[in-house]
Amino acid sequence: MKFYLNKVAVIGGDNRQGYLAEILQKSGYEVKTYAVNCVHGEKSNSLKMALADSAIIAAPIPFLKNGEVFSEEKKEDLSLEGILEYAPVGCQIFAGGIPASFSKEAQKKEIVCMDYLKDCHVVMQNTIAVAEGALSEAMRKSNRNLYKSNCIVLGYGKCGSTLTSYLKRMGCHVIVYEKEKELKARAALVADEIMEKDKIPLFLQRAHYIFNTIPAMILPKARLEYVSQDTLILDLSSSPGGVDFKWAQEKGIQAVLLPGIPGKYAPKSSAEILGEMIKREGKRK
Repeated sequence: MKFYLNKVAVIGGDNRQGYLAEILQKSGYEVKTYAVNCVHGEKSNSLKMALADSAIIAAPIPFLKNGEVFSEEKKEDLSLEGILEYAPVGCQIFAGGIPASFSKEAQKKEIVCMDYLKDCHVVMQNTIAVAEGALSEAMRKSNRNLYKSNCIVLGYGKCGSTLTSYLKRMGCHVIVYEKEKELKARAALVADEIMEKDKIPLFLQRAHYIFNTIPAMILPKARLEYVSQDTLILDLSSSPGGVDFKWAQEKGIQAVLLPGIPGKYAPKSSAEILGEMIKREGKRK
């Protein structure tokens, strides 16, 4: 099966994919879409039609949700098996969180998998959307100002570091927990306080807001006992999160899991970031 270097198929996903189709079309690509809610590009009636002749397949972030290709528009033929069957030999697939098993099968057709979440530029730029979305949720769900509030940030990786910087600029008192020594040293240059593991209960009692970025059970029942009912917990980690949500609800603590923030709060900006990677790394004549 042949493909044409200026042809792109945008499939599945959320609002980001619609903006991505628009961005790529305006950049000179011939765009076909499938299971995407947008007016840009040529709508395809099937996955097979969408992928035919395409040098680039722009799949969603995340690639999979609950074991299926993520799409707000459900289509029976939109599956990993379908993509592998209809994707042209030698094309590129861009997506976020591509399973190793899929990449291995794709290699058999000389298909190159490009994972958005392994690109440093994409990941760092997306932390901006995550931070701004988290702050929006914090202001919407709380009855107090962020200014001069005590904010705990659990984890000082890419997301946690960006969030800490935002909170500091908003006049918050920021306390960071990070177990990795190098990241902890970096956090100490920005945060007001660094929280050691054995002192977590003492800091939890003071918190007005807790932002979790650690994809592990960091706030189990035993630690939630120290959290005030007036504290708002916003979990930004991947599902199922790092909070015992059932116990938080029983205790009357407002705890919210916030998956997919970039697609909900800044779909256009997020699509621009994805489009830049495709234009930078994608095949084109």
